[in-house]
Parts: sequence; C-alpha cells; structure tokens
Amino acid sequence: MNEPNPYAGVSIALVGFAILLSGCEPERGIRAHRDFTDAVSIDCIDRALRETFGEIERWDYVSGGRHFPEGTSVAQFAYFSLPDRDGWATIKVGSAEHATRIVHDFSGIGAELPQAAFPPALEAMERATAALERSCKIRLDGMEMREVGQNVEAIG
Repeated sequence: MNEPNPYAGVSIALVGFAILLSGCEPERGIRAHRDFTDAVSIDCIDRALRETFGEIERWDYVSGGRHFPEGTSVAQFAYFSLPDRDGWATIKVGSAEHATRIVHDFSGIGAELPQAAFPPALEAMERATAALERSCKIRLDGMEMREVGQNVEAIG
C-alpha cells in the first residue's frame, strides 16, 4: 500500500534546483491566492487532488517569505505539468496567525511559458478547484488570476 516512490529523490532534486534557479531566473505564469479563517484540511486536499489527477507530487517546506510569512509551514501539491515539465500547476497551503492561505498557480522559471500552455493549465486548475469544493468544501472559485512575469492572453 505505502510502497516507496523510486522517483522521490528526483522530485526533491528538482525542487532544490528550482529554488536555486529562482534566485537568478524570473518566475513566469499566473497566480491567485485567498486567505481562509475556517480550518483547512491538508489531508483532504491531498486526497481530492489524487482522486482527480492520479499521481501528484507533494512537497512540504518552510516558507522563506515569498508567498507566505517567513517561517510558515507550507504543503505544496503539483498536480499538472507541461510535457517538458517547464510549467507546473500547484496548490500551496500554509497556516499563519489567524488564517490559512491557499495559493493556486501555474508557473515556471526562466523563459516565458508558451501561450498555448495556458488553456490546458486553466482547465486543470478548474478541475482542481471543483475537486476541492466537492471533497473538502473549500471554495477557490472567483479568485482573480494575475499575470506573473509575462503577458497571458488566456486571462487578459
């Protein structure tokens, strides 16, 4: 049931590499966030995304202050990627002070993501939003996606 993932080391290496690159390469894509005052179940989010997308990748880390206050424990779920893995759709969840922040994005580091990548990514993001509402009673609909580092025709 809980078999070891032979790719776990690769995922950790990719995250580490992405973090190193993020210091010198710009982030590109779209992002929205919302703060919730009600409790948010990270386990429910994990289950809902796995049921909807099959295999997902999850990384738990402590925020350095970018999308969450510095020192916040964050669970990040990557559930959709481009075939070349240059862009990822993720949901990040972190609790701080009196709220839980959820960040929903499709982004990559470095060169601009191709405009053709955004419609399938947005479709996957809509499926993820519906899964969280259905399974976890978390409403992400209506979050305003903002461009990050590039023009995005699909939301403009």
